[in-house]
Amino acid sequence: MKRLAFLLPVFLLITKLSAQPSTPPIARPLALGESIKLALDNSAQIKKAKIDRQILERRVKEARSEGFPQISAGVELDYWPLLPTQIMPGEIFSLPDGTYVPAQFGRSWQLGGNITLQQNIINEAARRNLPALRSTRNISDLLIVRSEYDVIFNTATVFYQTLQTEQLLRAVDANLAKLEALQGMAQLQLDNGYAVPTDVKRIRVAKTNLETQRQNLLTGISSLRQTLLFLCGLPLDEVLDLSAEIGSPAADSARWQSLSLDPSTTTESRLLVHNLELLNIQRKSAIAEALPSLSAFATISAQGFRSDINFFDIDHEWYGAAGAGVKLKIPIFDGFRVHNKAWVYKLEAQKLEEDQRQLNEGKTLEFRQAREQLGTSLRTLRSQSDNVALAREITDKLVLQYKEGVASLTDLLNAQTALSEAETNYWQQVFSYKLAVLKLLKTAGQLELLKS
Repeated sequence: MKRLAFLLPVFLLITKLSAQPSTPPIARPLALGESIKLALDNSAQIKKAKIDRQILERRVKEARSEGFPQISAGVELDYWPLLPTQIMPGEIFSLPDGTYVPAQFGRSWQLGGNITLQQNIINEAARRNLPALRSTRNISDLLIVRSEYDVIFNTATVFYQTLQTEQLLRAVDANLAKLEALQGMAQLQLDNGYAVPTDVKRIRVAKTNLETQRQNLLTGISSLRQTLLFLCGLPLDEVLDLSAEIGSPAADSARWQSLSLDPSTTTESRLLVHNLELLNIQRKSAIAEALPSLSAFATISAQGFRSDINFFDIDHEWYGAAGAGVKLKIPIFDGFRVHNKAWVYKLEAQKLEEDQRQLNEGKTLEFRQAREQLGTSLRTLRSQSDNVALAREITDKLVLQYKEGVASLTDLLNAQTALSEAETNYWQQVFSYKLAVLKLLKTAGQLELLKS
């Protein structure tokens, strides 16, 4: 009984706490610039590009090692159960001319060690590896920039699309509230004999249609928010409070319309320039393979011969040797391998030159089209804004006229539907405008402006 008496207050306290409404999670404010920064920090694509950059640095150091002396050491232990036989002229042993004497040299156990040093003095092909790797380093840096641009564009697109869908949801909620009030008025008029049951049912149908649209928007918002959380590297259950100047989406239009394009400064153009530079270096390096190369070497060795494996016997001698010299290698004929290899690089460079010309013309055309699309989106956005204001004005007047019994429910529902469509078209056009801005910035190579 004492135990039950103790547990009863605890049970009542737990029941009371569980009955209290749970505190809603605090939404995290997230602006466009912060979302882009988080996405850049979390992007696996950028992280792998930076790892590739580190690998390249190691390649550069690896190539530089060819300019340093190469020192190697070796030890060789041989056992000859049957020593090889050598034929010696018989004259050495005072035998008649033309006779030979078989002889075996050495011992069954032989141990030798050596240290060798090699140093390239002249090697034009190896010398050109470093400029090629430095050019590759520039290409790697630009690939990181291009990856960052992709992340910025994708993140900003999802961010604006989420904002657009949320604004559509607010518009639907506002229209639902108006239909709720209208349904109340219609029910009141029906109770007083001023309306027919069909009017109330028609309003209920309109409400059902909006509620279905609302549910679809909620599903879309949930999906978009999870995608944005994933891109930013945030927990998928975190609640976001997106902030942006969505109330006046075209307030920055003058800033974007003043953008200009220099095709040579775009990432794609700079990539082609460095690739062209790399091909020219590789062609010269291939030609250098046909040039003479000069290297130096030095070696020192010691060798011991034993009849058994006891090489530490101090009564037996070790025999040393040392030498140094230079080695000149002169290629004479390689079946035109170097000639054809150099021509391949030259033809690849011609292809890149054509790509560069076409890229500059294509970028100019793409930028012009993006700027025209921005202007068209801006004009359409302003037209849609005026259309929403007009549809809202008509709806408000018809609501008053319906209350006074002057306007019919059909006219009011038609106006309400037109207002809903106008608001939907407006927010879709907001997203189209923002997407046009993104495309213009991407074409101009200035997506980094969105970070601020």
